Amino acid sequence: MRGIENGRKKKEVFPKTAKEILRIIKAADKKGELLAAMETEFFQSVSMPALWACREYIHKLPEEVYHQNTRKSMSMVAIRALLATMENDLEGAKAYVSILGSTPRHIQAKNFTEKDYFRIITELVMPYISDNQFLHIACFVRKMGVPPIQSLTLSASRPSIINGFRDFTRYGKYMMQYREDITETIRALYGDSSKGVFEIALAEWYYQNNDSFHALLLVTGTIPMMENMQDMQCLFVAMALQMKILLLNGQMQAAEPLVEKIRERIKRTGWEELTSSLNALGAWAACYDGKQEIVEEWLHTNAPDENKELYMMDMYAYLVKIRCYLLIGKYMLALILAKQLIHILEKGKRLMDLCECYMLSAFACCKAGSMDDMCDELEKALRIAKKYNYIRLLADEGAYMVRMLVAYQKKRGADTFTDEILILAGEVGKRLPNYMKSPDEYYEPLTATEKKILQFMAQGLSYQEIAEKTDKKIGTVKFHSSGIFKKLQVRNRQQAVNRAGEIGLL
Repeated sequence: MRGIENGRKKKEVFPKTAKEILRIIKAADKKGELLAAMETEFFQSVSMPALWACREYIHKLPEEVYHQNTRKSMSMVAIRALLATMENDLEGAKAYVSILGSTPRHIQAKNFTEKDYFRIITELVMPYISDNQFLHIACFVRKMGVPPIQSLTLSASRPSIINGFRDFTRYGKYMMQYREDITETIRALYGDSSKGVFEIALAEWYYQNNDSFHALLLVTGTIPMMENMQDMQCLFVAMALQMKILLLNGQMQAAEPLVEKIRERIKRTGWEELTSSLNALGAWAACYDGKQEIVEEWLHTNAPDENKELYMMDMYAYLVKIRCYLLIGKYMLALILAKQLIHILEKGKRLMDLCECYMLSAFACCKAGSMDDMCDELEKALRIAKKYNYIRLLADEGAYMVRMLVAYQKKRGADTFTDEILILAGEVGKRLPNYMKSPDEYYEPLTATEKKILQFMAQGLSYQEIAEKTDKKIGTVKFHSSGIFKKLQVRNRQQAVNRAGEIGLL
């Protein structure tokens, strides 16, 4: 939580690294000074990854710490509720917030206490509260001039998820109509860090509505305004959106350097919590360029592990990981992760991410050849996308979206929305033909007989032995072998076996 002590905005200094804070907390725990160390470290600027790294020690605190009705105790309640949200324990988060009381239907300024302040700033980042409740609190903050909160966290590459957990993308069509009110409310919540938030969210809305020109114009014009800001969050989102627009419009050479430019800014300003999303952004771009080596390196070194406790602030990276699984042919792992996320996203009402997950589930089914299941999953994605106008979310999948929609329309019928997506996806496919191509898709597919003979080749069997195993003549085996060599673009058996291993055929 940033700058909440004494209910005043503190000067923004970038947080200590997670490793540094974890080292301090570990040492304090050994000395029996755990709570005192947390009060020192957590009541100033602290990153989400730091809280996550220290969760084992936060869980060690006795429950009475949260019930002492002091400023420090209330701060710890806010931190504990935030951690529960990051752990996807919404019931636990709700229980901790309830310690601070409940926000009345009409907040009375004359009766507003310090406890009320801690409660409302904590509720603002809780996914379980309704949008009406969020707006009710935000309006009070704006009306009463309560100091900017700064504990809200922008989410990577999705600026309209205004605090890292809450998805406002479905309200995009109202942005221009209520521009002044929205801008003032954002300023009340973010203070100096609010510069550019509205413009970048609006640019994302333009992009989703297939107005890439105005989206790029807006985001490019906003970036210089934010260049000198110490807070990197909104600038990161702006540059990530700029990169996406350039890449999807075929400007790969202009888009690729932006990753390193963002990395340099993060290193200079110390915003460690953005590193995970930046690494994922690089892997996402590699999927579009067909650079499997970059994808595999990210999977092995920096990708979040879904087999461990899911970290909600890594949602963008998990979505990228599904794509990477699909690229390297691990369709089952992609589907399992997508289903894990769908359950979480439904609870948190993250509609755009939910739509993306359904779409990626359809992608996995399509790659696995299960077309009926593909249609079921794609229908769920289309239902959400059509309702909230998530046009580019689907169209940016290029050639594979074309393949899925053609099959879908044959089985389930077409309408103007699917026709529009089909046309736009076809344009993306022409600009980026290598997107999501598995290694084996760069070669002509082998027949069932050729695959069987290739497997015997890999076992070191001679042509005579393969002929006996397959009950075919040696000449027939050699004929099929020639077909294998031609399709895999090699000259001999050993090269064929090596190539097959490289592209996952063996």
